[in-house]
Amino acid sequence: MANEEQLAILKQGVNVWNQWREENPEVKIDLKRAKLDGQDFSMINFQNADLEYSDFQNTKLAKSNLSDTILVSADFRHASLWGANLSRANLTKSNFNSANLNGTNLQNADLSLAQFTKVGFFYAEFQDAKLYRTNFLNADFSNSNLRKAKFDGTKLKGANLSKADLSGVTLFGVELRQTQFDDTIVVNTNFNESIFGETFFCNCDLSESLGLETSMYIGPSTIGTDTLQKSKGKIPVEFLRGSGLSDIDIEYAKLANPELTAQEVSEITHKIFELKDTRPIQISPLFISYSHANMSFVEKLEAKLIEKGIRFWRDVHNATAGRLETQIDRAIRHNPTVLLILSESSTKSDWVEHEVRLARKLEKEIGRDVLCPIALDDSWKTSKWPERIMEQVTEYNILDFSKWDDDTKFDEMFTKLIDGLDMFYKG
Repeated sequence: MANEEQLAILKQGVNVWNQWREENPEVKIDLKRAKLDGQDFSMINFQNADLEYSDFQNTKLAKSNLSDTILVSADFRHASLWGANLSRANLTKSNFNSANLNGTNLQNADLSLAQFTKVGFFYAEFQDAKLYRTNFLNADFSNSNLRKAKFDGTKLKGANLSKADLSGVTLFGVELRQTQFDDTIVVNTNFNESIFGETFFCNCDLSESLGLETSMYIGPSTIGTDTLQKSKGKIPVEFLRGSGLSDIDIEYAKLANPELTAQEVSEITHKIFELKDTRPIQISPLFISYSHANMSFVEKLEAKLIEKGIRFWRDVHNATAGRLETQIDRAIRHNPTVLLILSESSTKSDWVEHEVRLARKLEKEIGRDVLCPIALDDSWKTSKWPERIMEQVTEYNILDFSKWDDDTKFDEMFTKLIDGLDMFYKG
């Protein structure tokens, strides 16, 4: 519990408290579990204080000194800490939802497992900060310095990273869905296995970013023409394809490279005209619903889809934590042609069953077929799915891919599959 004598001094106001601290620098500050909500502590000196589990809801702490402070599991919801010094502070498991941290110094601070939903970090400093499994849902990092910040399992969904500096940062496996990169510095930023979907890239130079070719994609993203130009054609094809750009758009992006020879420009231009003549225009993205036990088949199918220039996205079962039902619903609505892979394992999957229900619901809403089932074996006929769902599945013409390991048979069924999908412009 908080030291009663120190609390009594604190109640006399910021000036009295700061003067007392100046006169007693050796005294250890113990304000654990103190209830300090709704007060004005602007410019207060809490340096080196133990404020674990303290309540600072709706409290004003503008330009306060909280450096080297223990703030484990503290509650700062709706608090105002603009311009505060939180360097080297321990903020693990704390809650800053809807707080104002614009202009704060968080260098070398530990923010692991903390909550920062809808928090403003405008012009904040994060150098060498630990952001392990921290939740920054819809946070605003505009103009912030995140160089050398340590990310691991961090959630940046819906975050605004406009004009932020992410140079040299590793975003391995970090969720970047609906995240905004606008004039963001991403030199040597490592995106290895980062998760993209509805991500926005505007006026960014991605030419020196790392790991984009290994990123995960659960839906299309927006890549501005200014980003393509600024990157000078040096963006991995895998990233552009995963973001939803057509093969024609990808070839156009290559022309932004000023180092191309006349021969290379001619070859790219020729390929663009060839693609325009041979590739149908895909107007409906493809979502693949499957069991991970059928990964070998899915990888073969995906290679063929890529070869044909067809854009697709997989399920999100193991892509990120959270409310998966909501994520899958959103993914299917953004990819309204669902390729359902029926197999012994998929018909035992609750997630696949959930995806079937969502697809059928969407069919009623948009008035056209969404679901396209294909079978790897006959086990689906004896599935334990509810009878009504099975009746609906059998309404479709289910293509037999049971001999998919035979390349000739696979190609034959693949051709029938593509011909039957209602996802191309028919002029």
